[in-house]
Amino acid sequence: MITINQIEKTFGSKRLFDGLSFTIEDQQRIGLLGPNGAGKSTLLKMICGFEKPDTGEISYRKGVKFAYVAQEDSFAENQTVLEVSIERLKTSGMDVYESEVQAPIFLSLVGFIDFNTKVSELSGGWKKRLSLAIAFAQDPDVLLLDEPTNHMDWDGILWLESYIKTYKKSFLVVSHDRTFLNNVCNKIMEINPLYRDGYLAFDGGYQQFLEKKQDYTQAQLKLQDTLSNKARREIEWLRAGVKARTTKSKARAKEAYELIDELSVVKARNKSGQNKARIEVESAGKRSKKFFEIKDVTIAYGDHKIVENLNLILGPKSCVGILGSNGSGKTTVLKAIIGDLKNYSGEIVAAENLKVVYFDQKREALPQDINLMEYLGDGGDYAIFKDQSVHVASYASRFLFSSDKMQLKIGQLSGGEQARLFIAKLLLQPADVLILDEPTNDLDIDSIEVLEDALLSFEGLILLVSHDRYFLNQLCERFLALENDSRWNTYADLAQWLKREKNNTTNEKPVSQQKPKQTSKPKLSYKEKRQLETLDQDIEAAELALAQAQAALSEPEVFSNHEKMQESLRLVEEKQKKVDELYYFWESVEEKL
Repeated sequence: MITINQIEKTFGSKRLFDGLSFTIEDQQRIGLLGPNGAGKSTLLKMICGFEKPDTGEISYRKGVKFAYVAQEDSFAENQTVLEVSIERLKTSGMDVYESEVQAPIFLSLVGFIDFNTKVSELSGGWKKRLSLAIAFAQDPDVLLLDEPTNHMDWDGILWLESYIKTYKKSFLVVSHDRTFLNNVCNKIMEINPLYRDGYLAFDGGYQQFLEKKQDYTQAQLKLQDTLSNKARREIEWLRAGVKARTTKSKARAKEAYELIDELSVVKARNKSGQNKARIEVESAGKRSKKFFEIKDVTIAYGDHKIVENLNLILGPKSCVGILGSNGSGKTTVLKAIIGDLKNYSGEIVAAENLKVVYFDQKREALPQDINLMEYLGDGGDYAIFKDQSVHVASYASRFLFSSDKMQLKIGQLSGGEQARLFIAKLLLQPADVLILDEPTNDLDIDSIEVLEDALLSFEGLILLVSHDRYFLNQLCERFLALENDSRWNTYADLAQWLKREKNNTTNEKPVSQQKPKQTSKPKLSYKEKRQLETLDQDIEAAELALAQAQAALSEPEVFSNHEKMQESLRLVEEKQKKVDELYYFWESVEEKL
């Protein structure tokens, strides 16, 4: 489909790509990884033609069409979503009639109901859905997605994952959502100059990539040992002097120098691969068993209740994930718990002198016009960490900031680097409680993994808001979910809540928020027992039927025909309802058992 051949690209003094070559083939679903600043977004823009490589060539199969969804897309705020969609489709080369037909179809597909909604009224997640609708409507042979799940709520992430699983064309997606990558990709590619060809790629999902990358790393370390032993012998031979100036001895000397050069490259590559961010969290050492006791708390704005009769006890050495759809009030509840919001009834009792550190997803507190040295050192060359004075450059190096970046203005850093810098500054403060609101946004996977390790060793309380399923599962022992209509529930497992979200039907009864009375377990009826015997097969068949119905939406004869598209959408809804009913039955049986 697309061939990238020996491309080079340099920004300032930094070389992103040096002879990078690879192909995108038919029906490949590639997940693109790489550290912050490796050039992932730049590569997507070059494939689209928005940027040009310094040297090298990007060639396309004749007639290939591609669509690009940027990290941040800008639309005319005063236009409706329908107007924007039609205009963008016409710009892509679609004729007027077809664009007017396809726009409402794909707006419906991504979840829009009112096509006259102004862009200015959309949240970040719905703007992302608008971008996706425009891209899908173009029916591209290759779809290029740059962090498509950023800013999306749970419903949007799960919908996109479900839809793209059945996508029959090729796509290249940049994402740090490891669960998403594992579920939708059939190839993972990591671009990084530490690899011989500038990238490492394996077929399979993210988990398979990790396993194969581990094998590759071990092989590289063995190669280094082998080369070291061989180089040692050749160096001894060179030092002994080449007595006979024969063609053979000259050739051996040349090979010896080439071997030494190769060893140097492999050593540098292996050392770079082991250069991970070293993030530590200083605990303030509060010994109380209760940090917060929340008693019958109700938070409301006018007639709108965010949460009602919330009862929780929060203590040290625990991590609680806060779940809920966008706008459900997660941030509001966090602010009430730590005392930044007083507009509630009930009682929140906090332990005395708690030290709270708050990570704000918007990073509004990050000044853009000072350099890293000034920011981390508060104007000086040293910072205090764990009661010791450390040089700012030394401390910054733990977060993978090299010395040449210390004089850069914060506004010159990438989004990922700014996120890392903000975490570095926050973690200079001793804390009993860490409030983390979407801390993984813009971080590369290596930094996320190191942050996970640091948080796992934290002795205090962590309250975490994130849409990163992998991150949540690694850290959280329990979850507080803000449901609809001011209800709340606690879950021990993220999958349990996600299943309930996916299958949230009108006849579903809320889980009791109080401790249930000791009663005898209800027994399964004969009909339920019979249905349970084939439940696994029934769910598998229903999900297969749903996947086939969703796949039909991509067929040319369907999306080019408004009536067939409406019929296909109705069929998808019907198949989804069947899946939902089976999962709801499963949950009800589980509760009885």
